[in-house]
Amino acid sequence: MSERSVAELHSLPWIIAGDFNEVLTREDKYGGRPINISRAIKFQDCLNNCRMFDMGFSGPRFTWSNRQPLTHLIQERIDRVFANTDWNVLYPEASVRHLERSHSDHCPIVLSLHHDQGTPFPKPFRFQPMWLSHSSFPDLVREAWTGPSNLPSAITSFTTRAKSWNRETFGNIFHRKRRICARLKGVRSALGSNPNNFLINAEKSLLEELSCCFLGSSLLVYEI
Repeated sequence: MSERSVAELHSLPWIIAGDFNEVLTREDKYGGRPINISRAIKFQDCLNNCRMFDMGFSGPRFTWSNRQPLTHLIQERIDRVFANTDWNVLYPEASVRHLERSHSDHCPIVLSLHHDQGTPFPKPFRFQPMWLSHSSFPDLVREAWTGPSNLPSAITSFTTRAKSWNRETFGNIFHRKRRICARLKGVRSALGSNPNNFLINAEKSLLEELSCCFLGSSLLVYEI
């Protein structure tokens, strides 16, 4: 089935997103072999036949990196979001944001349907596995479940105490993580326009520092 026939199966609003493993222009790649013009043209023809357009982005320029030294460094923008006009009419404020990479060689991409108005939403309570490794956690559980006379009250007591205890015990980790991510954002923005060994080494050092904030692969740290 051709790409034109797929597009003509319906007249509904639609988007396509993900890792396309292909660049559209020379500006989408740094390092390595020159882009394959023939493949890039076929990619663009497919999008044109499907009447799709690139949603654009904010954040780091490239979405994938081979994380090699400068002489072998390759960076590409191969993760994208495309939409047709009907979808864009429904969501005129939609935007795409490239987040910071941590352990993957791809950066996460967020599609927002509406602009963030800055309205704070309460975060759901989540039990964190890392709590079990802390020596004071059993006492917190014991105190939370000793006083209340019924289950709902005991749960409320535990969640309230756990949130406060988590902020006091692990709060510095979240501050450190935010600081590292902010520095990574600046380094990767510079890497997109002027790659050099200093920036490559800085990115590597920050990633190593970030991994220390996770206390092991199975004990991810979240802010609640």
